[in-house]
Amino acid sequence: MIKILSYQRAYARAVQAGLPTGAAILALGLLLPARSEGFMVFGDRLDLTQRDFRIWNNFSDPEANSNLTPDPDFPGATGAELAIWKGVAEWGSQPHGSGRTDPTQEELGSGGSNFDAFYSGLATVQGNTNANIISQIPGSMFIKAYTEIPIRDGWRIRFYEDPWVWNDAPDGALVGGSDAWDLQGVACHEYGHALGLDHSTVPGATMHGSSPPDGGVGMRSIEADDIAGVQSIYGIRSATKVHIQNYELIPGGIRIRGSGFHPTNNQIWFTHSSPTTGSDGTPVRVMGVPSGGGGTRIFVTPPSLAGQGDLMVRRPGRDPEDLSNAFPFDPNSPLLSAPLSYGSGKVGSTGLQASLSWDSLPSQTAGSFRLSCLTGIAGGVPAILFSGPHRANLPALGGTLLVARPLAREQVLQLDFFGSATMSVPVPAGMVGLTRYYQLWFKDAGSSFGSGLTNAVQVTFLP
Repeated sequence: MIKILSYQRAYARAVQAGLPTGAAILALGLLLPARSEGFMVFGDRLDLTQRDFRIWNNFSDPEANSNLTPDPDFPGATGAELAIWKGVAEWGSQPHGSGRTDPTQEELGSGGSNFDAFYSGLATVQGNTNANIISQIPGSMFIKAYTEIPIRDGWRIRFYEDPWVWNDAPDGALVGGSDAWDLQGVACHEYGHALGLDHSTVPGATMHGSSPPDGGVGMRSIEADDIAGVQSIYGIRSATKVHIQNYELIPGGIRIRGSGFHPTNNQIWFTHSSPTTGSDGTPVRVMGVPSGGGGTRIFVTPPSLAGQGDLMVRRPGRDPEDLSNAFPFDPNSPLLSAPLSYGSGKVGSTGLQASLSWDSLPSQTAGSFRLSCLTGIAGGVPAILFSGPHRANLPALGGTLLVARPLAREQVLQLDFFGSATMSVPVPAGMVGLTRYYQLWFKDAGSSFGSGLTNAVQVTFLP
C-alpha cells in the first residue's frame, strides 16, 4: 500500500476520488471527522510486533548533534539520537528510568496507557516505509517533518533538511533564529502520528496541527488531550501490565525486578549493540525465561549483541499490557558485588549453629535489601540485628563478636515459631560505595549467657 503524509491524508483521499485539485482542497473540511475539539485517531494501532523504533542519525546541522552530555536514563545516546529518543519516550506508560533528566519538563514518560515503545538502536539507512526508522531527508520543503502511514504494518518519520535548523538543545534554548526547530518536540509530535493519532484541535496539545511559536520545545511534553488520545487507542494503563521496577547487574547476568512476569515463558528484549540495516528492527531477545517470587524476579544472561538502550519484558499474549515499560539498560554499568558471609555463629542450646544470610543485593535503587536468619530456637524469642563499620573477632557471650564498635542497632524483632526471620534492611541515602557489617543477637535461655550470636555478613552498598 502506498503511504501518504499524515497531514495530507484527507487531501490524498479526495485526489484519489477523482476530484479536481481545488475541489480536493475544499473537500478537506468534508473528509475530516466532524469534531469541534479534541484528539482524532486514524483507526489503526501498533501491535506488539511494531513497538520498535530506530534512528538514522544523518542530521547535517551541527546544532542537531551538539549535546555530548551523557544521560543515565538514555544510556549511550547523545545529540540527535538522544533528543529523538526522549521525544518518543514521552509517550510511554510511565517515566523512562527516573523520568527526571529533562530540565524542560517535570517528568518524561507521561502517556499512562498500555503503550510503550522500544528503542532498537541506530540504523545505517533510511529504510523503507515500514522500517520504523526516524531520519532526515535531503532537500527543502515548507513542512518540517512527516510520518508515513498507515501504521499497521510499520511507519517511517522524515525530517526535512532545509531551511530548518534542527537543534538537540537539552535545555530548550534553540540556536538558528526563526528557522530553528526542536528535534525532541517535533519527534514527539510525529511519533504521536506513528502510534495512531491524527492532529488535535486543542491549542497547546502536542498533536495540534499548527506551528508553535517556541520552535516546538513545548511539544516535548504531551498534554491532557494527547494523553486521552493515546489512552483511547491502547487503553488506560492496566494494573496487570508487565512492569519493570529496576535491574541489578550481578555476576553471570542481570536480575530484573518488577511485577506481572510469566512463571515460565518470558521474552527479554535488549537494544542492539551496533547499528542495524534494512528492515531489521527486531530486538535482541532471550526466549522462554522463567520468573520467581510470584512473578516479581527474573534472572537472565544478556546475549553478546545486547547493548546500551532499552530493556523490556514480554509475557505470552497479544494484548498491549503483555509488554512491559521500557527501562534504560547499560551493560557497562559497574558489576554489583554480592554480600559476603564470614565468621561462625554460636552453637545454641539445640545444637544448631546460628546463621545469617542475604537474600537480595543492597542497592540504592531498590531502597532496601533482605537478610535471613536461622537459629533453631522455637517459640518467638526476641532478637536484635546490629551493624558496625568494620570486622571484628572478639569473644563475646560465649560466641564471637564479628562486628567492630561503634555498634548500631538496626532492628529489634521477634523470631518466628521455627526460630527464623527475614529482615528488610533500608539502604540509607549517601551509602553507595560504603561497606557495613551485620550480625544478629537473639535470646537463647538454655545457652551460656542466655544469648545466641550468628555469623556476620559484609555488605557493600550499590547504586
